[in-house]
Amino acid sequence: MSAAAQQTRTKILQTAEKLFAERGIDQTSIRLINQLAEQRNSSATQYHFGDKPGLIAALFDYRMEPINAHRLQMLRELEASGQPDDLRSMVEVIVIPLAENLNQNSTAYYYIPVVSQVIGHPGYYELAKTRRIHGTGLKQLIKMMKKILPALPQELFMQRFGMALRQVFNELSDYQRLYLMRPRRARPEMALFISNLVDAVTAQLTAPISQQTRRELETARQKLA
Repeated sequence: MSAAAQQTRTKILQTAEKLFAERGIDQTSIRLINQLAEQRNSSATQYHFGDKPGLIAALFDYRMEPINAHRLQMLRELEASGQPDDLRSMVEVIVIPLAENLNQNSTAYYYIPVVSQVIGHPGYYELAKTRRIHGTGLKQLIKMMKKILPALPQELFMQRFGMALRQVFNELSDYQRLYLMRPRRARPEMALFISNLVDAVTAQLTAPISQQTRRELETARQKLA
């Protein structure tokens, strides 16, 4: 791909990301993205990305690669620290690479609210699952967490891990939307907010399993047998 074509793709992606975050995915048309990205060719966005799902998938690839690289680096540092079994530190590997994008100087400032919409959207949520090439950090993290949470059944662990991811995206998105995009509004200290979020997710993963949930799990297993 030529440098000019790559520059065009990047401008379209960044324009779409901002519009999705501010107006909503469903309320943003391909035509508007093309217009605000200052593309003379009215079909430029369709040419590079096809349709809206293709554009969202490309945006995930564009943003997830550096986030995944950061997670892998944090995991290497955790293993080298001599405390690789610290669950809270593992949760930080989920949260911190995303939370850094809350910085208004970050080029990915609008990414978190976009993902928050996608993972709760019936038409697009599968896109997040298919970008596995950039999920190696999370896959490694899952393996590490399972080792230190052996009493948590596989089905419940995966449910809780999915809940944790959605909670992280939704909470960071709300923090950005409610406080950072409205700077006059008093907001919780960011470092405190992020630390408390890590605590909450850690607690969610380690919450005791009730007898009722154990009964429901056994019933679900019997139905699948």
